[in-house]
Amino acid sequence: MPTHPYKVLTTLLAYRIVSVVTGTGYTVEYPDTATAFLVGVTENTVKDTVSAIPVLGPGERAKVYFNDTLASGELVSSNVSGQGVPFVHSAATTTGMTIVTSYIGPLVGESVALTGTIAEVLVAPGFGRGTR
Repeated sequence: MPTHPYKVLTTLLAYRIVSVVTGTGYTVEYPDTATAFLVGVTENTVKDTVSAIPVLGPGERAKVYFNDTLASGELVSSNVSGQGVPFVHSAATTTGMTIVTSYIGPLVGESVALTGTIAEVLVAPGFGRGTR
C-alpha cells in the first residue's frame, strides 16, 4: 500500500490515528482535540523526532490499535493517544453541527470485542455531529 511520509514532533507508535500539527507543515501528531482533522494511520513506530513516519491516507485500509469495543461497519474516531474509539452520533438539534467531531472512517475488518485489538479501518476521514 502506498504511504505518505510526514515529520513528527514526538515518538508515535504504529497503528495509531494521527492529525496534522497546526502551524507546522508536513508534521503529524496524535489528535489533541475531538475537532482535530484526522489524516491517516501510522504504519511503523518512529524512532526519534527527526525521522519521517509512513502514514496511510484516504482510500487505504489501515490497521488500527483499538482502546474500545466496536462493531464492524461502524465509524471510528480517535482518543488523544491515537487509539481507535467509537464515533457516537449526537442527536439532531439546531446547534448540533457547531459541536463536531472528526472520524477516520469505518471499521471494515472484524468487530473489535477486546481493547488492545488491532483491526482494519478504511481511511475515509470526515467530520460529523458526534462525540468520541
